[in-house]
Amino acid sequence: MSNSTQEVRFFINGKEHVVPKFSARTSLNDYLRETAGLKGTKVMCREAGCGCCSVSVTYLPADSDTMVTHSVQSCLTPLYLVDGWQITTVEGLGNQRNGFHPIQDRIAKFNGTQCGYCTPGMVMNMYGLLHQKPNVTAQDIEDSFDGNICRCTGYRPILDAMKSFARDSSIPGADTIDIEDLNKKLCPKTGEPCSGDHEGMGGTRRLDVQVNGTRWHRPVSLQEAEAIFRAEKDKKVRLVFGNTAAGIFKNEGPFDVYIDLHRIKEIFSYQVSADSVRFGAATSLTDFISKLQANQDKPGFQYFSALVRHLKVVANVMVRNAGTIAGNLMIKHNHPDFPSDIFTLLEAAGAKVEIYDSAASKFSSYSLLEFLRQVNMKGQVLTAVILPKFGDDVVFKSFKITPRWQNAHAYVNAAFKIVTENSTIKGKPSLVYGGINADTVHATDTEKFLENRTLSEAVVKEALTVLRGELRPESDQLLSSPKYRQDVAASLLYKVLLSIYKTQDPKLRSGPDCLQRPISTGLQTYQEMKSEFPLKEPMPKLTAPLQASGEAQYVNDIPTFQHELFGAFVLSDQAAATLESMDASEALKMPGVVAFLTAKDIPEGGTNNYMTSVGIFAFAPQELFATKDVYFAGQSLGLIVAETQSQANAGAKKVHITYSDVQKPILSIEESIEAGREMEYPNSEIVVGQPDDVWNTVEKTVEGECKMGSQYHFFLETHVSLAVPSEDGIDVYAATQFANMNQIVAASVIGMPLNYINMTVPRVGGAFGGKAWDSCSITGAATMAAHLLGRPVRVSLDLSTNMRMCGKRPPILARYKAGFSSSGDVQVIDMDVYMDMGHKLRAGGLVSTLGFIDMGYFIPNWKIRGHAMFTNKQTMSPTRAPGSVPASFMIETIMEHVSKSVNRHPILVKEVNLYEQHQTDIKGHDMSQCTIREVWRRLKDTAEVEGRMRQVDAFNQENLWKKRGITMTTCKYGMAYFGNGFTANVSIYAQDGSVVVSQGGVEMGQGLYTKVAQGVAHTLGVPIDRVKIRPNQSIISPNSWVSGGSVASESSMQAAIGACNILKERMQPIREKFPDADWKELCGKCIQNKVDLSAKFTNAPDMGKPTYNYFTYCAAVVETEVDILTGESQIRRVDIMCDFGESLNPTIDIGQVEGAFVMGLGCFLSEDTKFDDVTGRILNDGTWEYKPPTTKDIPIDWRIHLLPDTPNPLGVRSSKATGEPPISLSVGALFANKLAVQSARKDLFDADDFVDTVAPYTVERAQQSVGLSVPDFRL
Repeated sequence: MSNSTQEVRFFINGKEHVVPKFSARTSLNDYLRETAGLKGTKVMCREAGCGCCSVSVTYLPADSDTMVTHSVQSCLTPLYLVDGWQITTVEGLGNQRNGFHPIQDRIAKFNGTQCGYCTPGMVMNMYGLLHQKPNVTAQDIEDSFDGNICRCTGYRPILDAMKSFARDSSIPGADTIDIEDLNKKLCPKTGEPCSGDHEGMGGTRRLDVQVNGTRWHRPVSLQEAEAIFRAEKDKKVRLVFGNTAAGIFKNEGPFDVYIDLHRIKEIFSYQVSADSVRFGAATSLTDFISKLQANQDKPGFQYFSALVRHLKVVANVMVRNAGTIAGNLMIKHNHPDFPSDIFTLLEAAGAKVEIYDSAASKFSSYSLLEFLRQVNMKGQVLTAVILPKFGDDVVFKSFKITPRWQNAHAYVNAAFKIVTENSTIKGKPSLVYGGINADTVHATDTEKFLENRTLSEAVVKEALTVLRGELRPESDQLLSSPKYRQDVAASLLYKVLLSIYKTQDPKLRSGPDCLQRPISTGLQTYQEMKSEFPLKEPMPKLTAPLQASGEAQYVNDIPTFQHELFGAFVLSDQAAATLESMDASEALKMPGVVAFLTAKDIPEGGTNNYMTSVGIFAFAPQELFATKDVYFAGQSLGLIVAETQSQANAGAKKVHITYSDVQKPILSIEESIEAGREMEYPNSEIVVGQPDDVWNTVEKTVEGECKMGSQYHFFLETHVSLAVPSEDGIDVYAATQFANMNQIVAASVIGMPLNYINMTVPRVGGAFGGKAWDSCSITGAATMAAHLLGRPVRVSLDLSTNMRMCGKRPPILARYKAGFSSSGDVQVIDMDVYMDMGHKLRAGGLVSTLGFIDMGYFIPNWKIRGHAMFTNKQTMSPTRAPGSVPASFMIETIMEHVSKSVNRHPILVKEVNLYEQHQTDIKGHDMSQCTIREVWRRLKDTAEVEGRMRQVDAFNQENLWKKRGITMTTCKYGMAYFGNGFTANVSIYAQDGSVVVSQGGVEMGQGLYTKVAQGVAHTLGVPIDRVKIRPNQSIISPNSWVSGGSVASESSMQAAIGACNILKERMQPIREKFPDADWKELCGKCIQNKVDLSAKFTNAPDMGKPTYNYFTYCAAVVETEVDILTGESQIRRVDIMCDFGESLNPTIDIGQVEGAFVMGLGCFLSEDTKFDDVTGRILNDGTWEYKPPTTKDIPIDWRIHLLPDTPNPLGVRSSKATGEPPISLSVGALFANKLAVQSARKDLFDADDFVDTVAPYTVERAQQSVGLSVPDFRL
């Protein structure tokens, strides 16, 4: 192209960057982190599914003379796309030197950070939103965080922080932001919002870049694009705008030519006429929504409001900012099985698309169906979409049924356009479905049947029968079941026909409506212990502002060392096989690839084992690199080492693996039982009381089965280790919970003594148990590579590798029998508990679960048999509350089943069975300190449970298709000071009296550093801002125990207090000599008198007898509502009360409650791992298919209370640990949903049976457990 430039330049935070030639696939995120060195912008999924990579972009749209600013996900934004743009990262907003931006300050003060890895993305998303909507409302904000995942906080404090900027906010501390505070040097020349009047800025110029045979164009007209098509007609061409499809279809390409469409004005047209509205195909989905809203009140275009409602649940805000109408439609065109919401909506509405044919130089108009099936899009460009005006007699409704509330592709989507007169359908309706199969668009037979029909119950039932007959959902292991998709498709049509019919039956009137979610609210109450401040003072984490500004450093943020290399694991793609050979020749020929390391390369004296036994943990060995036996798909076979991470990742894919003796993998507990693959497991039977004798005396019995799936930890910082050779050893930086074990593995793999390895663990970006053991394989591989190659080596796992390679929460299957009185007093339980252990045994899981099985309930007689079952999966890892989560699931199942049998509400039956203080628990602990009944009583009163039970009953009597459930759950969580404890070293600098602490605990979001600082400040009597906590280092804190089991914070704090007491004792004689000296002066006097101002203390209390030192008690009330026709649900209200003793920091501890509870919601409602039946490979190894909760999955009304006046005599400073207990309370959401479903089954079938409990109780499982069929759909 004439007047084109090959020089790519843009501005980042006001600084110009002129970039060398990179691969056309290079992302903005790659450049920001690896070249610009701006590590505040994080990276995790590379799918636009997590939001931690968010930045804001400012550019000049082709159809405007005003610059626009919004947020995008930098992981999918091509680097060359941003030529001329202005990029703002979190570093550009504020920092500790120049002051924090109001958004950074607000999220920190509202305790909206824990591990902090997601925080920069949250900040930048809000920054972009405020630019788009300066007068933002609370609803706008709640609608705009659908693309940001946080595993730690439970979202409530993040949303509160952001809603404090809303003009309609009532949140304490709320304050709107003015434009001067919002803008931060958007223009590189003036420091003001850019006017776009300097050359090339805003992305206005042509571009023509050639790199290694690939060409990147940016034409400025349709005619120029046509010329490129003609010149490159024999090449593979990719049209680019938002590039968001790359997050779904990652392996498309390579392409020879890329054409950036941002400057082609013709495809941005927007025209409103009397009978239609024309939208340029390059209209972003965000602008599409705005333009629809601008016209939705006009006669004939009111249906635009339905489009808007639906479009708001398409992808997420940042994808909608970047992606366009044309882009979404082209995904559907290229992948007909893709359930495109845009296509479904536009086809049902009768929209037309305009397409420009570059070969013929002409425009043509097509229906959406013609576009999909008849148009070859090679050399063609979608230019516009035209939406027609509707008559007043048109009903238009659409639906999207998804695994979670937002940012999820549809199980099924549907849109219906029906012309009506009263209850009569005029002409042929348009019934469009997505998610059925690649061929289904219209339900044509049903359309014909309903043509000119007057609705009646018989007609509706016949229509549904016809529909079910013509819809043939394809079967796919990743999709919901064909039966569910067929059933829910029928339910959606019924909803529309029911609304047209206008039923007179009041119980049916809620049927057509979708669940409506109001703005969420929260309340937190706790007792303040002001006499002990700063200890026990409610305060956010001290490092929260640094997390919000991107200054907090994680392992992968450590700047690249000179000559550094990067590693990528080569994983097996087959389970249950023998490894025959590996051929890396093709990989080794690739640019940048340096080596391929396998077990054969382990140095002499080294060991091929990353599961070294440590202390009380006796682990079965596991090979770092497989030598012969392949047990699971995802097992590590070798490591490709290259000059860049992208080169290493590409090289790993080119290693050819040959297997023999490939067998069908065992992937479920049932398959393992059938194959007789139970593994020996010690202490796997528990007998309490006289269970065999009691069965003859109980009044009633029930028998049943419950089953729970797996859960991936979903920490946003994936596993990473960096090994750097030094003059006499290797410095290792690892994201791990267990530095000591990582150090042992690193040394043993290379056959060197432990003092050869210097371990440092800076903060960790989330862990939840998943970085306890599995981190050792990453550290072992990085250390081995650095040792062999003599260069620094960083091994950072991508999300897919992380999910495939590492262990998860173990699935369980329990078969139980319970005996009880007619009032529900449970006397005896007999159980077989089967746990999926993976291919090897690891410590904890099964025994821990059996020890927690009673939770808050006293059952005098037990007989439990635990069964450790082999499967062809990675060995399971501890996952937040590894014992209590499955235990709560099983015991609550039994309590709910008993309640059904005696026809009493579960809340009443559970209350009968709560522990009392004179009793003994299942492991023999004296319950004299038990507060569970007091927690239950206070919560029940505070939450007005009895009145709400009556309200739920009344609602259910009045409604058939919407049902509510309310239940209570409880937790008795045993805390054990296991292992060899934690060491702290406290040093005072005499010159100014400042204090620094290095200790053995790992900060991973739980507030450990802050609690340690509080303890030190309180003990020494210094302001907390004089105390700094430094990372865990093996030189200072050797032999540190794993940070897990919820007790690391209090144990580390107690170690620091012990060191402080040593210092105080040393300083006391000097204090007596100088009683009036201030702290700084006292420290100076101490050093003059040769007092050592550094002290070390190890806190290593004995474990409790028989097992636990004390118990943390919690209870929750959970109320939900379920759409019986679709299975969708929402959590209307949750009340939680916790006995945390005297909380060391109520703000942090409540944050732990919220984060744990929402993680539990994922476990019990939406999350599970799926495997290929043939290969054993994990199928949902990314954000596209694996769905943890997001901001609209949390409780709408959420109230948390800490029980006052209950000091813990057995805990640190009268406190209790908090991190894990609340997660088990989330099971109440599952059972509240089940109660709602039971109410529907009672109304529909007069059914009184108890349906077996399965977790996660997904949208699909909820709907399918109702058992609906066509005869049940009445008018």
